[in-house]
Amino acid sequence: MVIALPNTIDVLHMFFAVLNSGLVPALIAPTTPAERFGQIIEDFQAAALVKSSLRIDGIPHGPGARAELIGRWSVLIFDAPRMPSTRPGEVIITTSGTSASFSSGCVHRFESLQANGLRHAHSIGLRKEDRVLVNLPLYYSTALVAQAIATLTLDAQLVISGPPFLLPQYTRDIAAHRITVSSLTPVLLRQINACESSGLPPGLRVLSVGGDHVPAEQVQRCLQANPQLELYLTYGITEAGPRVSTLAAHRVDPARYASVGLPLAGTQVRLDWLSESPWQGELLVSSNTLLLSKIGRSAKSPLVDIDGTTWLRTGDIFTQDAQGYLFFKGRKSDFLVINDEKVNLGAIKHICRTLPGVISCRTLVKPTHQALAGFELEVTLDQSIVPSCDGPSFKQHILKLLKRYERPGRIDLVFQDAGSIVNYK
Repeated sequence: MVIALPNTIDVLHMFFAVLNSGLVPALIAPTTPAERFGQIIEDFQAAALVKSSLRIDGIPHGPGARAELIGRWSVLIFDAPRMPSTRPGEVIITTSGTSASFSSGCVHRFESLQANGLRHAHSIGLRKEDRVLVNLPLYYSTALVAQAIATLTLDAQLVISGPPFLLPQYTRDIAAHRITVSSLTPVLLRQINACESSGLPPGLRVLSVGGDHVPAEQVQRCLQANPQLELYLTYGITEAGPRVSTLAAHRVDPARYASVGLPLAGTQVRLDWLSESPWQGELLVSSNTLLLSKIGRSAKSPLVDIDGTTWLRTGDIFTQDAQGYLFFKGRKSDFLVINDEKVNLGAIKHICRTLPGVISCRTLVKPTHQALAGFELEVTLDQSIVPSCDGPSFKQHILKLLKRYERPGRIDLVFQDAGSIVNYK
């Protein structure tokens, strides 16, 4: 059953109601376009779609479908027989960040999600007496597993807020609800570092940051502004359940601020070395919380068997030091060969994120006959720091930081009010 509700307690009520009824829940963004709903429903073999408000004529459906109002929710029920590829006790988590297909999902056992959430909770010192703020969308695996499921399993207190992310509201929520644990993405951490020079409310004990690479300078800035804070950097991938590793940044030498730490308990890692870069390799993960299968259009299993052990190919490139600390270098798909030159799109995005005013950036790979350098760059800027009139000079500054063969065929600048962020990644 596909659940597309706003970020409120209703999401969890429906999630557990569906799960406990022997059905399989799949959380997706409530703002998903109608045509995409149609593909998701087909690819996930969904029996029903739940939304807070629903127009049946706006979503592709078969002739037997009907709409019903169940309490506060509108439900579109499909009568056409569908052969389910999932079983009771399983959950589908969508993979928007790492999949080329917007309807791709990972099938997990709920018990394995619980186990992964508890391992993450142990790695950041989450306790029963904590009060946890969830302001990331609950259809993110991070929010659902590492925050909501882990918190409820420990019988700690859960407070749900946002999106959008409003920085003044975030700090008010921490103070008003006596929040002790919060999780953010690097995009949101950059906004806090830029705007909250006096630090976060003192009651906040733990802040975890994951979902993308966190520049070391952002880690240092956060710790300097919040000396009382326990800051944890995490790495995960939905296919792994999702958490893989944690770094206690407040306890390590600054040389390790760029690391995502050590593998969680019960998690093994290895590197499949790259022939062109012998000191780097694709991260492989083995754990009893790995996905059961992929679901969706053209879904392919990322699992491989090596010497009798099942490993997950993450598609992420890492290095690992002698003590086992992992350092993220980029997605395997970030490495392109353009005009016989190797280009690391991850490094280019990292350069952009270090510039004042940058909220986020992304690359779009194009065939070389469509774009001079083979890819385009989109940079979202805080318009209070970089006004639109400075756009041309900002583009030139980016180009000067890049080697000639690293330069994109096109740079698009998006100017945004950083006080209200909807896209967290």
